[in-house]
Amino acid sequence: MSRFVPQEDMTADQVMQCSYEAAAIIRLCESAAWAIQNGGDSTELSDAIGAGLRTVQELIGVMHDALTRHEGNAS
Repeated sequence: MSRFVPQEDMTADQVMQCSYEAAAIIRLCESAAWAIQNGGDSTELSDAIGAGLRTVQELIGVMHDALTRHEGNAS
C-alpha cells in the first residue's frame, strides 16, 4: 500500500502502516528461516526470504525518506 504513495505525500498514519508492513515481512522471513532449519524446502523458502528482505528494504527507505522530509534530517 504505502510503497506506492509518493513519500512526500505520506501522512503519519501511512508511515506507521509502512512500518507495520515492514515488521510483518521481517516476521515472515524469520518464520521461513526457522522452517528451513527444520527441514523445509530450502530453495523456495530462501527465495521467499530474499524477496521479503528486498521489500522490507524498500519500505524502510520510503519511511526514512518521508520522515526526513517531514521532520528534517536529525543527524
